[in-house]
Amino acid sequence: MTLFWLIAAALIAATMAGLLPPLLRAGRPMQARQSDAADLYRGQLDDLEADVRAGMLAPEHRREARDEVGRRLLDDAGSLDVAASASSRPSPLLAAALLALLPSAAIVLYLHLGNPIALWQASDPGHGHDAAGAPSAAQIEGMVNQLAQRLRGEPDDLEGWVMLARSYAALERPGDAAMAYGKAVALAPDEAALRADYADVLASVDGGVLNGLAFAQIQRALALDPNQPKALALSASAAMERGDTQEALRQWQHLHRLLPPDSQTAARVASTIAQISAPAAPAKAAPQQVGAEAITGRVTLAGNLPRTPAANETVFIYARAAEGPRIPLAVMKARAGDLPLGFVLDDSLAMRADHRLSGAGQVIVEARISRSGQAQPTEGDLIGSSGPVKPGARDLAIVIDGALGTRPTPLPSPSR
Repeated sequence: MTLFWLIAAALIAATMAGLLPPLLRAGRPMQARQSDAADLYRGQLDDLEADVRAGMLAPEHRREARDEVGRRLLDDAGSLDVAASASSRPSPLLAAALLALLPSAAIVLYLHLGNPIALWQASDPGHGHDAAGAPSAAQIEGMVNQLAQRLRGEPDDLEGWVMLARSYAALERPGDAAMAYGKAVALAPDEAALRADYADVLASVDGGVLNGLAFAQIQRALALDPNQPKALALSASAAMERGDTQEALRQWQHLHRLLPPDSQTAARVASTIAQISAPAAPAKAAPQQVGAEAITGRVTLAGNLPRTPAANETVFIYARAAEGPRIPLAVMKARAGDLPLGFVLDDSLAMRADHRLSGAGQVIVEARISRSGQAQPTEGDLIGSSGPVKPGARDLAIVIDGALGTRPTPLPSPSR
């Protein structure tokens, strides 16, 4: 802050240095100015005589021209008398006034139009902010309260209500967020995304229940836009909450088709689809007829695993393309207590109709024991895999002999 004021003072001083000297310095004496004027007009008379001699001016017009020059001389002499009274004397009072007023005016204008608080905060970085310069929780609360106060006087400000609702949600005040979203939805009843956000906070108010207060907003959002991503996710979760697995799977698959294939959201949705759709394998695989595309084999545990899996941990067995998208082409699940276990992967276990084992070139079969029970790989999961094989391969031996480290193997990502 001190540096700022030093620079400001230097700029003001430079400005004053340019303005004050002319005001303090006396003008040229009047006699000198009159002498200059007389010399100028004397030269004009000489030019006039030269024009007559050269034949450029008729002799009968010479007198008229000389009279005109004389009149201009008399007029200018009067002007010099008036100007001399002001310019020949210094102006110390005007200089003093500028010296007093100019710096004061500059400071007043800065305080009014500038940002002096920024200078104060710069000189005290810890004031009201964390070490990274972000606003403190108290300041954020203050800004949110100011916005709420403003909206009381401007109840038709849609963007303001949406901003307030999101701010309340970020501050974990779902009741206030629901109130603000309600105001916003009343102003824009046909905005599907807005209703999906409203449903989300209503579920929080309702203890996480999606089939209560939130359900009507979810349905309305999907009626307005059947492809609204958040509404689809909420609807699928609500179906799972009701125990309607088939409806949940349909909604998740619909959402999955809308997402960018390589996005993290698509990967999470694929995990959910895999978890829902993978059938549980029987403890003893019964003899069955298998199709030409089916891959058969057996999964066993190595003896030197870094940990011993619990009997109730989930085992995912799946085939994925050796090259290209890593979305599973067929997937099944079992329990670690069922190992060693025979398996059959075929088109009936496809996650999506357009990604089947029979349409692949070469595939890799993997078996993974999930400590969390989720399809998304996490650190500590145990895994084993085959090399590249063609659909129709028989009697593969998959040995679970390793563990995922701190950099988990990416979940087979979705692709369209």
